[in-house]
Amino acid sequence: MSKNLYVFLFIILGLCCSVTKAQTTKDSIALPQVIIELENNYDYNFSFADKDIEDLYVPLYDTKMPFTDIIAFLEAHTPLIFEKISERFIAVTKNKNVLTAEKIEELETIIISNYLARGITKKDQGVFEVNFDDFAVLPGLIEPDALQTVRFLPGVESINEKISDLNIRGGTQDQNLVLWDGIRMYQSGHFFGLISAINPYMTQKVSLTKNGTNSAYGNSVSGILSLSTSDKIQNDFHAEAGVNYLSAYGLVDVPLFKNSSLKIAARSSINSFFKTPTYDQYYDRAFQNTEITDTSEQSIKTNDEFSFYDVSLRWLYKLSKKDRLRINFIYLDNDLTFLENAVVDNDINTKTSELSQNSLGIGINYKRNWSDVFKTNFQYYFSDYQLNSKNANAVTSQDLTQENEVIENSFKFTTSYKVNGNIQLENGLDFIKTRIDNVQKMINPLSGNFSQLYATNYALFSTFSFKSNDLKTSLQLGTRLNYFNEFDLFLFEPRFSFNQKILDHLSFEFLGEAKSQSSTQIIDFQKDFLGIENRRWQLADQEEVPILKSFQLSLGVHYHKNNWQASTEAYTKKVTGITSRSQGFQNQFEYAPLIGDYYIRGIDFLLKKRFGRINAWASYSLTNNDYTFEDISEEPFDSNLEITNSLSFTTSYEYDQLKLSGGIKWRSGRHFTPLSETGLANHQFDYLAPNSENLDPYVRVDFSASKQFPIHPKINAYAGISIWNVLNTKNIVNAYYERRNEEIFLVEQEGLGITPNLIFRLMF
Repeated sequence: MSKNLYVFLFIILGLCCSVTKAQTTKDSIALPQVIIELENNYDYNFSFADKDIEDLYVPLYDTKMPFTDIIAFLEAHTPLIFEKISERFIAVTKNKNVLTAEKIEELETIIISNYLARGITKKDQGVFEVNFDDFAVLPGLIEPDALQTVRFLPGVESINEKISDLNIRGGTQDQNLVLWDGIRMYQSGHFFGLISAINPYMTQKVSLTKNGTNSAYGNSVSGILSLSTSDKIQNDFHAEAGVNYLSAYGLVDVPLFKNSSLKIAARSSINSFFKTPTYDQYYDRAFQNTEITDTSEQSIKTNDEFSFYDVSLRWLYKLSKKDRLRINFIYLDNDLTFLENAVVDNDINTKTSELSQNSLGIGINYKRNWSDVFKTNFQYYFSDYQLNSKNANAVTSQDLTQENEVIENSFKFTTSYKVNGNIQLENGLDFIKTRIDNVQKMINPLSGNFSQLYATNYALFSTFSFKSNDLKTSLQLGTRLNYFNEFDLFLFEPRFSFNQKILDHLSFEFLGEAKSQSSTQIIDFQKDFLGIENRRWQLADQEEVPILKSFQLSLGVHYHKNNWQASTEAYTKKVTGITSRSQGFQNQFEYAPLIGDYYIRGIDFLLKKRFGRINAWASYSLTNNDYTFEDISEEPFDSNLEITNSLSFTTSYEYDQLKLSGGIKWRSGRHFTPLSETGLANHQFDYLAPNSENLDPYVRVDFSASKQFPIHPKINAYAGISIWNVLNTKNIVNAYYERRNEEIFLVEQEGLGITPNLIFRLMF
């Protein structure tokens, strides 16, 4: 399969050399770039539909002209109207009439544009949106990686550096809802969590919701990450091909017939051809302290082979002026095999162990605009996640096979009715059917177990949205009524978001939500699935695994003026029904069947200033995250995921398609449970109070540089370099104790060392 993907990439490259479209001209400038410069140099925000400006160019002009003259120049050279509708906002539209309700809807959601960097927007419903078509640069990133990007936002951490383990306001990764064009993804990482599994070049936008979640979303008690492809129907052939130190990719976006286009992308690891320093660093990080690296005097492990690939497809079809159809397909795969050799009874015994992780997703979306005020949307998706392993022991001839599979079908129907220019109503119903299988089979001795659980969730949801005429007040009230069929259980989930502009440059927001979740990931044993991807999905049974419930409130204040930006957001969040097996304990609670909750209080600060072409910001987060397990103690103790202090500082510079960025990340060390002086009691570890000590602080400096340039009138090239952990700091991201031959060892898991990466892309 991997070889076929490379053939596919080669074909793409050949096709692209003959059919292309010019990207720039010497005597004109792209309108999106003009708007970016105006927002950077003047205290205005522009609101527009991407499709209205994306293909427009204007002649070069004198940038020293007064702002009003520049606006008049743009109106004279484009089929657009630039209308100032408040002290800070200018609406850009093709409509020549008075500002319509639809125009207000485009504008109303923006609170702060260029929140951290260009392309990141803060909206009024607690939503952060990243537009990769208009994205700047962040430290260590040279690709539009959605999950790596949101990691820079306040309140989002990865305590173990894995991008598949994003901790949003103290939650575990399985408590996040990750969607790709509406399809739920139960797998989000390649290289077993170190890089995003979803092809970055298929994603145009990603939105992050930390609180105030729209009532249309369910089955998640933490953050919502929604990745979406472009909804633009391509009229001309477009293609890309590129390679970095980990993978190669190819992409084509072609018109099929009138009002229809097909976009296909494929990516594959390159280590089967050659191994780079980047691959070596990722390999050491992903497989340390696992079955593949564990050694003994009796056995030797050799011939390890690892690969990953993904294929994704999106087809758009505009059936009529009122009807639009989208079909998606995605497949992700990680594979690992290795041999274990041992001398048994003077004979060489060889066993093959293997691990595979893959996901299949299919989605259908149909939208119809019945009128200017009434719209409907139908969404169906099928998601299938599989994790399979075989651990073959050459010394004992013992084989352990483990399987975990999630199959989910979902239907969602939504109606949207615009009562007037101020009020909009959204109503809908949601059906989610989930099945999770867990299989374990042992040979020598022969044993096994199998479990299959179902969860059927019916939901009705409704949202009332209000926007004032002056765009200073925004209110959204939502409710979601869930019914869990297997438990005959109803759960009512109110949600709200309120944003008020106090002054021209100052606003505050108040957000709240109640949510629930019926599926979670648990760890039975740390060495499950070869110790690499040891979490397995499990459905609630309301006995050993309850349905999770969360309650959250937050209050934020945002200031933006004269290229200064300051934000403060305080929040409190409680999640009930967590199990100790879902929290990754490696101390006295590792095998304890406990049910409890966590309660987090935190505050995030952000300060940003733009100096011409230089952008600089600092962010700081302070949190207190506590567990309560009443079966062992009424007193709370620190969460495994608590990061008390987190501080980052970043600068970036842009000029003529050259982008530079550097940053430093410092945070408190992870909590750790020490042993007593004796270490053992009754032949077991004698632990002190749980999470009573901390590892050393985590420090990492990252850098990135990239440049886009033409190499042919119809071909653009992009080259970039990034270095993670420039100072090669030794960061311990986890520590626990093991006993071997009656000796106690402290096992320390290290983060990535200095990790360079290079990329080269061609865009046709």
